[in-house]
Amino acid sequence: MATLRYAGIGARATPAGVLSDMGVMAGWLARTGWHLSSGGADGADAAFAAGAPAEQRTVWLPWRGYNGHRGPDCRVLSAAAMAACMEIAQPLHPAWERCSPAVRKLHARNAAVLLGEALDRPVDAVVCWSERGAVTGGTGMAIRIAQARGVPVLNLGSMTPRAVCERLAAIRRAVHPS
Repeated sequence: MATLRYAGIGARATPAGVLSDMGVMAGWLARTGWHLSSGGADGADAAFAAGAPAEQRTVWLPWRGYNGHRGPDCRVLSAAAMAACMEIAQPLHPAWERCSPAVRKLHARNAAVLLGEALDRPVDAVVCWSERGAVTGGTGMAIRIAQARGVPVLNLGSMTPRAVCERLAAIRRAVHPS
């Protein structure tokens, strides 16, 4: 049985109540066999990671030591992998030329979060938060990558936690019918 994977992401400024919901959802998803893919940022990424056991999460880092992350669940992108991620991110960013090299890496690592290290295994769903479900900031980059690859985006900025969980359960049933 293939493991289902989801990207758990969102704004650093995610409201406290939503962060709590994300932690609970991550625990439920782990118990039902889902694997978390995230980017190690403060806010939403941290909330999802806190709810998922280390053996059921992968934290993609744009560089070694990002946000103090280290451990067996962390993956630092090689120069070649980062270059491939940048090729995906650059055309999807509205002002790439104005981004610093570090910000470009932060945006680009979203490609690995959503598509895996070889960029050939998309997650089964994205669970995120952005204000009013808007496509903005780093979360917006991830949403644009997901949309370009046909990955469902379940945004807690425009959906209730219950609706998100129901959609995830439907995705699970579609992949693993009883």
